[in-house]
Amino acid sequence: MTSIILKIGVHNRLIHPQYRTITHRLFNNTFIFGNEVISAKQNNKPIVALESTIITHGMPYPDNFETAIKVEEIVRQRGAVPATIGIINGNIHVGLNEDQINNLAIEANGPKRAIKCSQRDICSIVAAKANGGTTVGGTVTIAHLAGIPVMATGGIGGVHRDAQDTFDISSDLIVLGRTPVAVVCAGIKAILDIPKTLEFLETLGVPVMTVGDAETFPAFYSSTTVDNIKSPAKVSGAIDAAKCINIQKNLGINSGLIFAVPIPQSHSIDPSIIDKFIQIALDELKNHGIHGKNVTPYLLKRVTELTEGKSLASNKALIENNARVAADIAVELFKISMNNNGNSGNVKLRENSGKKLNIAVIGGAVEDTVIHIEDPVVKFDGRTHRGKFLKSYGGVGRNVAAALVALGANGTRFVTAVGDDRAGKYIIESLQDAGETVEKLPNKMTARYTGIIDRNGECHLGIGEMDIFESIDANLIRNNQSIIEQTQIIILDGNPPVETMREVIDIAYNRLLPVWYEPTDVKKVCKIFESNPKWNKVLHFVSPNIKELLKMADYFSIKMSNEPWENITVDEIIDVSKQLAEYIPVVFTTMGPEGLLVTRKGNATDVFYNFTTNSSYEMNNPMTRNQIESRIYPPLLNIDDNINEGYSVSGCGDCLAAGIISGILKGLDEISCVSLGLKAAAISLQSFETTPSTLKNLKS
Repeated sequence: MTSIILKIGVHNRLIHPQYRTITHRLFNNTFIFGNEVISAKQNNKPIVALESTIITHGMPYPDNFETAIKVEEIVRQRGAVPATIGIINGNIHVGLNEDQINNLAIEANGPKRAIKCSQRDICSIVAAKANGGTTVGGTVTIAHLAGIPVMATGGIGGVHRDAQDTFDISSDLIVLGRTPVAVVCAGIKAILDIPKTLEFLETLGVPVMTVGDAETFPAFYSSTTVDNIKSPAKVSGAIDAAKCINIQKNLGINSGLIFAVPIPQSHSIDPSIIDKFIQIALDELKNHGIHGKNVTPYLLKRVTELTEGKSLASNKALIENNARVAADIAVELFKISMNNNGNSGNVKLRENSGKKLNIAVIGGAVEDTVIHIEDPVVKFDGRTHRGKFLKSYGGVGRNVAAALVALGANGTRFVTAVGDDRAGKYIIESLQDAGETVEKLPNKMTARYTGIIDRNGECHLGIGEMDIFESIDANLIRNNQSIIEQTQIIILDGNPPVETMREVIDIAYNRLLPVWYEPTDVKKVCKIFESNPKWNKVLHFVSPNIKELLKMADYFSIKMSNEPWENITVDEIIDVSKQLAEYIPVVFTTMGPEGLLVTRKGNATDVFYNFTTNSSYEMNNPMTRNQIESRIYPPLLNIDDNINEGYSVSGCGDCLAAGIISGILKGLDEISCVSLGLKAAAISLQSFETTPSTLKNLKS
């Protein structure tokens, strides 16, 4: 892939409907979220995932279609949003519309029937651009990737009868053993070996609980098994079930949970009768030589015939009942998440004051002492240099937030921790409304930094006392989650702990929010990549300097020169940034006096990001061009060695970023965004203040 290299002078200055769907790109595959699901994610509503195998393989037409639509409506009536999951023409859908459900249902018994899709089948079905009806395992996998923690189904797969000979064990169990999604079902399908399945689930560490007062475990068509097997555990209802899910999440246990709901007694079939019919069907199965993924559909169909349709009626009743319970659990889980975010009541959820929000900045705030050396040469040999000591306030996150406020981005909120001291008080007050989310901690000291700057504004040495950054923890993020979720973009610097970044990325992923990462320091560059595997679904912008860029390149095993970073040529920097843009859509590389390198797909007149009027958008901006282009924008101001005025580059890059971000939110194209950023950087460069008040002159 060839880079297009352009040097651009900015401003001629010499410088050194209801069922509409939205696409969310994941690498070369596609998630298509139904409009109802998008709205739920953006407006804080609980979601229940629903499988599609019941449509494609579980019932005949039109029962399959009618049941699927009714189940969705039940979920809505209980206060949640349904997300029927399936694969159509190789696209993974999270939220099928009525026409799509009907098409899958009509083809259920025809030659174009969708492929039964477990976790292992997803890649092949997507690659073949085929249709797939997702099983419990397939649905759980996709639901987890889509950030949906609760799923409803009829019954789960399990250990087949005679598994000691056939080794036929449903992959549903394996997936549940390693995927944190709660499955609400009527137990294990009665055609399977229920005792062995429960034993296997215990081996996998999957919690299994019956919902209600019954001590026995349900058997799909029947409220109890033939031999009245005891349930491993029970919960009284949706509230207790939600508590279990929440505790499992907070403990970091990455297995699913099974909540078994007994079929309503009015539709329960005598377990001894149903077991007799199942045995007949099993004997026929052997005679016909049916095996593999065709076993379950055959058995369900044959049992329906043998029971003269009674089992089908029971199947409908139990899935509808499960949907009610699943929706109730999802609603209660959502309440827990919004009220105390998994803490024991000691973290109060911070609510927005009602003002429109645009930007969440998460990172460090620091009290800076800048020592500006006036001598032309700096030598670290014990001598005394002439200089000036200046106090200001910095930290990458604080600088970006303060610059955004100065530029008129009043919908900014800054999430950080400061000490209950003079510096902390000033930081909060200076940020105006953006300081509402700053946590002031007693018995803590605001982070402090001392930097030694030469007369050219370059920093030679920095010393920091940053212990309070450990208090920018996951609890602080949860405390402000409802505010962060209302914004359009998250700006994250490299100062918070890895665990905090993991929480931030989860929020961004679940809310479809793009993330801008400012590495902050060469030692912190790779923290975001190590924090959460979902980073590659939400990280849209990154703004390293040359050293940080090379560190990122090393992380991704990108080939580059072995020369010291000072000797790396501009062409080599462009080549590295081009390769990095294969992982991160937009790479801003600050190159000191050489200016800013912008690397991405698209040209200079394209917007950086597409925020649509209804707040629906693609995680990767839908550029039609496949070519990665690089453009160099020289700075609007360079420092002359002979200039006697004081200059500082301390907040220059942060003001540059803030200007670009401000432009992005205004829907400006690349040239206009970078122009605004470079103007902000030039103003910062001429001041000892990291974020000068004169930035307000750029509001227009």
